[in-house]
Amino acid sequence: MATRVDRGEEAEIHGDVLEAIFSHVPSVDLVSASHVSESWHGAIATSLRHQNPTKPWLILHTQSTRPPHATAALAYDPRSDVWMRIRRPQIEHVAALRSSSTANMLYMLSPSAFAFSTDRLHSDWRSVTPPRVWRTDPIVARVAGAVIVAGGACYFEDDPLAVELYDLRERAWRTCKPMPPSLKESASSSWLSAAATEEKLFLVEKQTGLTHWLDPKENSWSGPIALNPSQPVQSCHISYSSYTGLILVGICPIGNGETIKMWRIGENDFSIEEIGEMPEDFVAGLKSDSEDFSIDVRLAGNFVYVYNSAAAEEVVACELAGECRWWKVRNVVERDGMILNTLVFTCAEVGIGELERVMTTKGWRFEVV
Repeated sequence: MATRVDRGEEAEIHGDVLEAIFSHVPSVDLVSASHVSESWHGAIATSLRHQNPTKPWLILHTQSTRPPHATAALAYDPRSDVWMRIRRPQIEHVAALRSSSTANMLYMLSPSAFAFSTDRLHSDWRSVTPPRVWRTDPIVARVAGAVIVAGGACYFEDDPLAVELYDLRERAWRTCKPMPPSLKESASSSWLSAAATEEKLFLVEKQTGLTHWLDPKENSWSGPIALNPSQPVQSCHISYSSYTGLILVGICPIGNGETIKMWRIGENDFSIEEIGEMPEDFVAGLKSDSEDFSIDVRLAGNFVYVYNSAAAEEVVACELAGECRWWKVRNVVERDGMILNTLVFTCAEVGIGELERVMTTKGWRFEVV
C-alpha cells in the first residue's frame, strides 16, 4: 500500500496509520494482506491486539429437507459487522443436521452412524458407530476429551435416562451413570438446557430452573439445585465460556409482556448476579409474529447471541465488556428458505490462523453478503 509524493517516489504507509487502516478491513481479507510483507503482517497482528480484535462469529448452517440434503453456511463477523457466505464442500449426509448449545459443535445422528464436528469452522468431521441406545432428541456435549450423549431416547427404549460417552482418545463408547430419575419426564434437549465446562456437564430444566450436573471423570451426578433469580423465569438457558463462566438467560414475565434478562452463575456456590436486561424493542423484535415465544442462546468468549427458536429472523447480540452492549443482527436467510431448510446456529472464536487454514489447505472461500 503506497501513495505518490512530489518526486514520483512511493512513500510506504506504516506504523499507526497502517494499523488503523487494517482495523477497518474485514477479517477474511486480512489473511491475504498478512502475506504482502513482514511490516503488513506485524501491523495486522498489532491492529488485532489493540485496535479492533477478532470477535466470536455467529455461524448459521442450513440443510435442505429434500434429497440430496444440500448444506450451506453463512457467518456473521461482529468485528467487521458483515455477513459472509462460506463456499465449502458439502457435508456428507448422515441425518438431520443439529447443533449443540453446550459448545461450538455440529452433529448428525442416525441408527447406523453418529457424525460430529467440534472445530471452530466445522471443516473436519468424524463419523463413528452410534450410541447403543437409539435417540431422537438427546443432549450432546463435549466434556473433558469426550462427547457425551444423554437422554432423548425413543419412547420404546427401556432407559430414557441413558447416558453414553465417546472417548475421543480411545475411540470407544462407554456407559455412564443414568440421568437422575427426577429428569425422566424432561430428559431431552427440548426440555433441558445444557452447558459444558472443562470438567462437568450442567443440565437445567428450562421451565423450572432445576439444575443437575455430571462429572464424567467420577461418573457421578449431583443436584438438584434450584437456580433462583428472585423472580419468575421462563425458558431458562444456561451457557458457558472460559471468559464469562456460567451464564443464565431467561424470559421474565412483566405486566402484560416479557423481558429477557441475563445472570452470571457461580460455578461452585451457584450464586446469582444479574448482569443485563435486553432493551424492550429488541425483545419485541425477537417475538415477531410467532405465537410460541421461546429463545435459544449461543455463547463464545464474551459474546452472547439470543434468538427466537421458532422464528429466527432476527438475532440479538450482546457483548459483555464491563456492561452489556446490545444490538440487532438481521438473519440473512429469507423466511421462505427457512421453511425449506433445517437451520441451526453455532458460535465460535475464529482467528486469522483458522481462516488461513481452511482457505489454503481446504480451498474455502468467503464472500461478503
